[in-house]
Amino acid sequence: MNPERGDSTPGNQKKEVQMAVQEGITLEKKKGYAILKVDNPKTRNALSVPIVEYMEELVDEVIRDRSIRCLILEGGGEKSFIAGADIGGLYKMTPEESRYSIEVGHRLFSKIEMMDIPSIAAINGYCLGGGLEIAMSCDIRLCSANARFGQPEINIAMIPGWGATLRLPRLIGESRAKYLLLTGKMIRADKALDWGLVADVYESVDELHEEAEKLAAELASKAPITMKMDKKMIYDSVGRQPTDIAQRDALALGLLFTTHDAKEGLLAFLEKRAPEYTGE
Repeated sequence: MNPERGDSTPGNQKKEVQMAVQEGITLEKKKGYAILKVDNPKTRNALSVPIVEYMEELVDEVIRDRSIRCLILEGGGEKSFIAGADIGGLYKMTPEESRYSIEVGHRLFSKIEMMDIPSIAAINGYCLGGGLEIAMSCDIRLCSANARFGQPEINIAMIPGWGATLRLPRLIGESRAKYLLLTGKMIRADKALDWGLVADVYESVDELHEEAEKLAAELASKAPITMKMDKKMIYDSVGRQPTDIAQRDALALGLLFTTHDAKEGLLAFLEKRAPEYTGE
């Protein structure tokens, strides 16, 4: 079902997509990185199909722009990162529309996960349902102390359809993932840190956003080809044997030695200066 053909699916009208833009889905480009923000306090930054479609357009723009070397995903306000999907919209969906909504979400989340550049989820307040699923598609998750995490779909007789059953066990282990999925309970920021769901916790939302931008700027200064290879190798390592990993790592390192950036990194270290990477 393609919005361009005028199919009767959620988000199929340009008017609806424009509404998503007006409701605070923005992309701010800074030096070396960009911030994709969901800012609609009326819905606690909930995701609808048109919003997800528009976010995909913005992610595609990030992917095309070679000057952007890191992406931050954040929610506006103090109380919520992304509080999940639009329940009112879900209630009105037909089975066909529901299938389309799942396809749209998986497409966006997979693009974020598989981008060449690193991504950071800066999580404040409620990070529930689809909000946690999109956060898990990011490479690094940071949060403020008021963050709350959960997959509450069981409480409305639904399942998390945007990848939680795959990504959550990978991040926190099968037993803890089942606990969250089967009980629908929320966990606090300190437990999320203890379980490995987030990399760090900050006292305030302002500090969270400040530190996320510092990290994005730092990552943007790193060698782009190497970060791309690191991401793909981590993703590709699941289930592989050590002998396969050794051969793959040798080939990857051999390829890196042919790049300008590798030579620049080694030379800058010897000359005791900061490297200037070009992505070549």
